[in-house]
Amino acid sequence: MMFTIWQTPIRIISRSKLSGIGDHWGVQLPNGDVVHLTPTGEKIVSFIDFAQGRPVKEIRRAPPEQYAQIMQRVTLSVQNPGQYRLLDRNCETYATWLIGEKPQSPQVQGVVVLGLIAAFLRFA
Repeated sequence: MMFTIWQTPIRIISRSKLSGIGDHWGVQLPNGDVVHLTPTGEKIVSFIDFAQGRPVKEIRRAPPEQYAQIMQRVTLSVQNPGQYRLLDRNCETYATWLIGEKPQSPQVQGVVVLGLIAAFLRFA
């Protein structure tokens, strides 16, 4: 029987975006590196490179029983990169998908709702 020792919990983390408003999300892996999606593709970087000198906060941790499946998704994703799309394949949807959740982007959903409210008020 083989056992894997996980050094760091797998977790979704975020830091403020380097330009614009909002947060940039990534998934911290057991070795401390972070996998994240940018407009130029999936990247695995050190925690320091992900942070870019900004405070990093934990969004939530993945259940330990999901770690093997998460690592499989990371490997497949990096080997077969997909295209970044702001509305449905961004850093948030990527991070939630990696840890086995329904891909979703609270920031984009909030902007869409605000846009709909603004449009309704404008044309009401």
